[in-house]
Amino acid sequence: MYCQKLIVNTLRHFRIVTRSSYAFANICSLNQRKNMFMTYLQQINKIKDNYSTNKRKNLSHTRDYIISGSFLFNLFFPQEEKNDVEELIMTIKRSILLIQKKEFPKAEQMLHIALRQAQILQHYDGITYVYDVMANLAYDTNNYEKAKDLFKSVLQRLIAKEVPEDDLAVIHISLKISDIYNEIGDIEKANTGYKFCLQHLQNHLAKDNENEDVLQLLGLNLEKYASMLFSQSDYKNAFEYFTQAYDISIKINGEENEQTVILLNNLASVCYMLQKYDDTIKYLSKAAELGKKLPDMVELSFIYVNLGNAFLSKGLFEEAKKNCNEGKYLAQARDDNEGVIEAKKCLEQIESLIA
Repeated sequence: MYCQKLIVNTLRHFRIVTRSSYAFANICSLNQRKNMFMTYLQQINKIKDNYSTNKRKNLSHTRDYIISGSFLFNLFFPQEEKNDVEELIMTIKRSILLIQKKEFPKAEQMLHIALRQAQILQHYDGITYVYDVMANLAYDTNNYEKAKDLFKSVLQRLIAKEVPEDDLAVIHISLKISDIYNEIGDIEKANTGYKFCLQHLQNHLAKDNENEDVLQLLGLNLEKYASMLFSQSDYKNAFEYFTQAYDISIKINGEENEQTVILLNNLASVCYMLQKYDDTIKYLSKAAELGKKLPDMVELSFIYVNLGNAFLSKGLFEEAKKNCNEGKYLAQARDDNEGVIEAKKCLEQIESLIA
């Protein structure tokens, strides 16, 4: 749903990429390829069905486009209104399809057409919806300042409609803005934002601890906040929040899931930085075991390279070599050049230490 790069070499190349996608929460992904906690809120299902022709069995395989506050943007108008907005809906749908194809300039042009259509119709929710898609497109193309301004506009428009600050849509937008602050290095504002979202989500959970929408957003929030804390070398708290995110992933996704594997890697990363190498190996070994059951998980090669580096830290050269070779094999089998490069670095390091 967001990001961590799988730790390679000395397991220190862990960085945040916040690409969210919960109803457009761009969240942390491994190697900047995947979204973590790529989740659909239940309220999004109708929008997904109507605005996305690209349905997948495993959402974690794609950078999909869903609309963050969109369950509030009632684009499913009464029948008598549908003729007036049908063209707007179709334009928005075409924009999203272009984004899915990564034809970003064309998508931007189409969104401006949609915005003009919505403005002519004076359709408040339609305008807000388009702003939100624009914001996510700006984020995905690393135009963070533009994304921040657009997300703030979406948030202001929601508040103008008297949507309460603890509404899930408001929390979601706030989470994305916090993530942008983290991306641009304003850690103080990011920290404040993450805590704001956590507090409201925990309040929601206290009222209904089985609410999947809340659990998914909370998992996303915990993972993103933990990523930031990791980047600030606050490993103790990072471990705590990653653990909570992992528990939620198990509850929602089960063990045999890429999100769960990613979080195991993140836990291992924290343990490595704390020089808890046995725990590092424990988490990575479990991640590798689960990852083998997920044939489409390209990042599995990095799991093995990380595991090789963990063994290397303990001076266990044969185990290190075995796992780095496995990482290299998997990367080659999947035409993953980056994985091959990192595996070779690991093997070269082993050879230099043995010689």
